[in-house]
Amino acid sequence: MQPIARRRPPALVAFLAGLFALVWLACSPAWSGAPTEGAASVSTAHAKVTLLADPPQATSGQTLWLGLHFELIAHWHVYWRNPGASGAAPLLRWTLPVGWTAGEVHWPVPQRLPVGPLTNYGYEKAVTLLVPLRIPETALPAGAQRIVLDAEWLVCRVECIPESARLTLVLPSAHAAGAVRGDPTTQELFAAARAQWPADGPTGGRYRVSDDARTLTLEVPGLAVDERAAVWFAAYDWGPVDPSGAQHRQTAGDGVALRVVVGDLPPSGNAPLDGLLVVETPERAGSARRAHALRLHAAPALVADGPAATATSESPALLLALGLAFLGGLLLNVMPCVLPVLAIKLLGFVREAGANARRRLAHGLSYAGGVVLSFLVLASALLLLRAGGAALGWGFQLQSPLLVVLLAYLMLLVGLNLSGVFTLGAGLIGAGQALGGGSGLFSTFVTGVLAVVVASPCTAPFMGTALGFALTRPAGEALAVFAALAAGFALPMLLLSVSPAFARWLPRPGPWMKRLQQALAFPLYGTAAWLLWVLSQQTGASAFGAALAGLVTLAMAAWCYGQWQPRAWRGALFAVAVGALIVLLLRPLIAPEIKVPTSAETQRLAWSEERVRELAAAGHPVFVNFTAAWCITCQVNERVALATENTRRRFAERGVVYLVADWTRRDPAIARQLEHHGRSGVPLYLLYTPGRATPLVLPQLLSEDLIAEVLQSL
Repeated sequence: MQPIARRRPPALVAFLAGLFALVWLACSPAWSGAPTEGAASVSTAHAKVTLLADPPQATSGQTLWLGLHFELIAHWHVYWRNPGASGAAPLLRWTLPVGWTAGEVHWPVPQRLPVGPLTNYGYEKAVTLLVPLRIPETALPAGAQRIVLDAEWLVCRVECIPESARLTLVLPSAHAAGAVRGDPTTQELFAAARAQWPADGPTGGRYRVSDDARTLTLEVPGLAVDERAAVWFAAYDWGPVDPSGAQHRQTAGDGVALRVVVGDLPPSGNAPLDGLLVVETPERAGSARRAHALRLHAAPALVADGPAATATSESPALLLALGLAFLGGLLLNVMPCVLPVLAIKLLGFVREAGANARRRLAHGLSYAGGVVLSFLVLASALLLLRAGGAALGWGFQLQSPLLVVLLAYLMLLVGLNLSGVFTLGAGLIGAGQALGGGSGLFSTFVTGVLAVVVASPCTAPFMGTALGFALTRPAGEALAVFAALAAGFALPMLLLSVSPAFARWLPRPGPWMKRLQQALAFPLYGTAAWLLWVLSQQTGASAFGAALAGLVTLAMAAWCYGQWQPRAWRGALFAVAVGALIVLLLRPLIAPEIKVPTSAETQRLAWSEERVRELAAAGHPVFVNFTAAWCITCQVNERVALATENTRRRFAERGVVYLVADWTRRDPAIARQLEHHGRSGVPLYLLYTPGRATPLVLPQLLSEDLIAEVLQSL
C-alpha cells in the first residue's frame, strides 16, 4: 500500500519563498548599499570587531580618529604590540583615498596574562585600538570617501586561532552632508581607550646591563611609588626583556629601580630601551593602575663612545676580569685541541736548544705576536658584530660548516706531513710548512695564529666569565680583556724562549725526535676527527659524505705529491687539479641541509599525512604535535611536558616517533587536519597506536605524568 503524500498549500510555499527572498535581499551588500569589500563590523565565533570613526565625516585638513574595537567572549584575549612570550599583535593594513595617511596605533596599557611559567601581554573582554587619520588640505573629491582595513589578529584562550576580516567604512564629506553629530557610544569608547593610554614618564631614566649580561637594572629617577605597589616593566618591542622573567623592585632614593631578566635580543651599544612601567596599587575597592611611557638610555658604562667606565665601583670588576682572562689563557695551553699544535712547535725549540739566546727570543716573540694579533682580530670582529646586532659567542667561527671542514683538512695535512707522507718544498709558504718543521720566524708566527684558531672553541675554566664580561663592556675594556687572555696563552712558550733556565730543562736532540714527530701526528688526526664530528652535528648526510670524500681525496693528493716531489711542476699541476675537485666536493657545505636526527630519543620530524600513514603501516607509534610559535599554550606544553628528559626517554623506550605540525605560517593541510578533529586552532596532540583505527586525542594542557600514563597503554 502506497503511503499518501502530503501536499503543502501552494500559498504557504509561495509566502515562505518570498519571505526568504526579502530577507536575503535585505542582508545582501548590493541591496543595502554597503560596500562590497566588506562591512564596518564582523563577528566571529570568538569576537566582534568593528571599525569606527570620530568625527564620522571627512573634512579637508582635519585629523580624525579611527578605532578598531574588539568585543571578546569570556576568557579569550588578543595581544598587545609586544605579545610577550608567545602570540602575535594585530596587523592592520589600510587602503585610503589618495593623499590620506594613517598614523601609528595607540595601544592601551595591556594586562599581564600568565600561562604556566610564561607570560603574555594582551587584552580580555574588550579593547579599542585608536589610529590618527590625516586628511590633506586639498578639496575633497565629490561623494563619500571609502576606508578599507584588512585586519589580522590572533585570539587565544587555551588554544589559539588566527582570524582576519576586511572592514570598510564610508565617510561622507562634511561639505556635502553638513555638520553630522558624532555617535555618543563611539565617543565613549574612544574616551575610555584614551584613558588607558600610558602617561609620559619622567626623563633621565637609564638602564644598566649586569656583569654576567643576564639582567638589566632599570633606573627611573623622580618617580614616586607607594611601597605597597607592584611595579613591572614591559618593553615595546620583543627581545630586550624576558616577559616571563622575574622582576625585582629595588630602593632607589627619590625614584624607582627595577631588576629584570634580559631577553633573547638584549640591548647593545647605546640603543635606547622603550617600554611601559606599570604601577599597580592595591586599594580597598579594587586596585588602581597607572602606567608611564619610558625611554631609557644606556648608562655611560655601556656606551662605547661615551665616558670610559673608570669609576671606582667598576675597577674591581675589570681587574677581576683581566685576572681571570690571563689565568684562562694559561689553562688553554693544556686543552686537547691546543696541545698537538704547541707540542709540534716545541720540537723546534728542542732542535734549537743549543742556539744563541737571541734566536730563541726572536722565535718566542714571533709566536707571541701571532697569538696576540689573532686574539685582537677575533675580538675586533666580535665587537663589530655586536655593534651590528649579531648575538655571537666565543668560538663562533666553528658555526660555519665550511670553515670546520677546512680546519679538519689542515689538521690532516699537517699530520700527514709529520708522518712523513710528504714534505713541503721551500717554495710553498703556509701553515703546514710552519707546523711541519719550518724554522723561520714566519713559521713560528703562523703557529701562534693557528694555535688561537684551534684554541677558541676550547673555553677553559675561568675563561667564560671573563669573555662574558668583555662582550658587555666598552670596546677599550673588551680589547684589554682579550689582550690579557692572549698574554696568558703566549706566556709558556715565551718563557721557554727567553729564559736559559727554562731552556736547560729541554732534552738534547736525538733519534727520539723523529719518533716523537711521527707520534704527534695522531693527536692531529684526532683533532681532525673531532672537527668532523662537529660537522656531523651541523649538516645532513650528503654534505657530510662530501666532506669525507674530500678528506680521502686530499690524503691521496698528499701521498701523490710525496711520490712526485722531485718533479715539482707535475706535483703543482696535480695539486691544482685536486684542489678543483675538492672545491666541487665541498659545494654542498656552502648551503648544507638541516641535519635530521635519527635516534628515537631525539626524533622530531616534520608532519605530513603521508608520513603518518607510512609510520603507522610500519607499526610505529606516532605522536603528532600541532603547534605554532605564537601559541602560548603550545610553548608551555613544550617546556613542561614535551621537551623534558623524562618524556624523551619514554618516547625512546616505547619507540614513539615524534612529528611536529608547525602552523606558525598558515598551512592548508594542517588547517584541514585541525578541522577534521573538530578544532579551529592549536594546540592539538594526537597519538597514533598500532591496531587502533583512529588516533587518541590528548588534552590541550599536558604534563609529564599525563604523557607517561598515556604511553603505558602502548
